[in-house]
Amino acid sequence: MRNNNFASWLGQMLLGFAFILGGLEAARITWGSWWEMAAAGGVAALIGLALIAHTEIRERPRRVLRKARRALNLPTQWAVKFDKKVPQGGVIPVAVIRSDGVRFVIDIQGFNDAGWNDPIEGESLLVGPRGKKFKNDPVAPLIQAATAWGATAILWLPEAKHPRNLRQQGCNLIVVLGGARELKHVLRGAEIVPKHDATLEMTMPPKRTSKPRKAEVESAPEMV
Repeated sequence: MRNNNFASWLGQMLLGFAFILGGLEAARITWGSWWEMAAAGGVAALIGLALIAHTEIRERPRRVLRKARRALNLPTQWAVKFDKKVPQGGVIPVAVIRSDGVRFVIDIQGFNDAGWNDPIEGESLLVGPRGKKFKNDPVAPLIQAATAWGATAILWLPEAKHPRNLRQQGCNLIVVLGGARELKHVLRGAEIVPKHDATLEMTMPPKRTSKPRKAEVESAPEMV
């Protein structure tokens, strides 16, 4: 599948460059003597430019996803699976089960920043830089998958410029901004504690400055 995507991307990029070069050359040759052909060459060049831009916009999320997956370095005692299908939850880009049985569903997006939106019914929980709404809401399907699998939802933005993580009380979602190290810290530090009403709540302890002790070797939990 990856080779097919790369071949499709390469073919469309080459086609776009061919339109640009051919159109510009036709416009150069016929400039001043055949205005109609020169105009047609200019239009062909613009079509090629639009094709390249469209191809790159469509390919960028896949590139971010592949790069982020390669950067993951989680403990061997954890179960990790890519593109896991969950009944009534769609496909999870990254599914993780910690050695203590805690589950996470992780979606990877290429946004470089995010923040909480005003709590308005029907609106997305997150907004982009300067409060701009996302074209496609990444939160709703992620939370749906997390609910279907009994997991905590993680929205990972590896392209973010300022590493941090966002939490909101009463929301089963952690937004991780930063690289694989920041994500690993969140997954390691997140722990389930009982609340007074007998439900469960995810807490985030502060980062440790001392070196963690070496954990005993455990077998990875089974991914079901």
